[in-house]
Amino acid sequence: MKFIHLTDIHLTRPGAMLNGGDPAANLSRVLADVAAWHRDAAFCVISGDLADEGDPEAYGWLQEQLQAFPLPVFLMLGNHDVRERFLEVFPEHPRDANGFIQYSHAAGGAKFVFLDTLTGGPGVHDGELCADRLAWLEAELEQAGDAPVFLFMHHPPFDIGLPYVDDIKLRGPEAFYAALQKGRNIRHIFYGHIHRITYVNWRGYPFTSLPSTNHQIPLVPERVGTDYSVEPLAYSVVQLSEDQVTVHFDAYLDRPGQTAGG
Repeated sequence: MKFIHLTDIHLTRPGAMLNGGDPAANLSRVLADVAAWHRDAAFCVISGDLADEGDPEAYGWLQEQLQAFPLPVFLMLGNHDVRERFLEVFPEHPRDANGFIQYSHAAGGAKFVFLDTLTGGPGVHDGELCADRLAWLEAELEQAGDAPVFLFMHHPPFDIGLPYVDDIKLRGPEAFYAALQKGRNIRHIFYGHIHRITYVNWRGYPFTSLPSTNHQIPLVPERVGTDYSVEPLAYSVVQLSEDQVTVHFDAYLDRPGQTAGG
């Protein structure tokens, strides 16, 4: 099976610019490209920072776009989101018993687990998995047994060598690592937040991230002189088999002579 992974779409009100890009226009291009070339995917995941300032209008616009999108979409929250405002627009969205936007999905004999690492609060951008959320994760991993498990989270639990994002990673990585021990067959962990393509093997667990659909965080900030950079936008096409996980990064706007769907 295969699925699509997007992250950090940072929607503003339609037409408003953010860090050199138009988030709504950029997401429209992503969705059109996926619809044109990957309708055979089982689903799509958007792993947080849905709305740049948690604006209900941005969530409403996203809801409208997804109604016409041919794939099921699993939404997650990031540090720029506001949980209560998200639920105003998506009141029926799955959540756990404590109201966190985390849930799981079974497909192809595997279990896909979507975590809510949003800490919340004005100006708070690091992430957390409180005791309740960790207990939920442990229960999900135990219930999975020997089935393959794929985890999705917004904040990574480790540094990547970029102080800008290392300062706002997941709090309490040791507690998260302890929870992972409940899983017997965690195949891969996907994350967002850092606006870059990375592969990280953290304590034996493989992680990958991908670019934002709007703006990136430069590897060498001094090279560009700003906190954000204009680099190729991309989404991931993930292919799963019994003995392999393949992650393709499709820079969908960087095909010479081609436009989305063309």
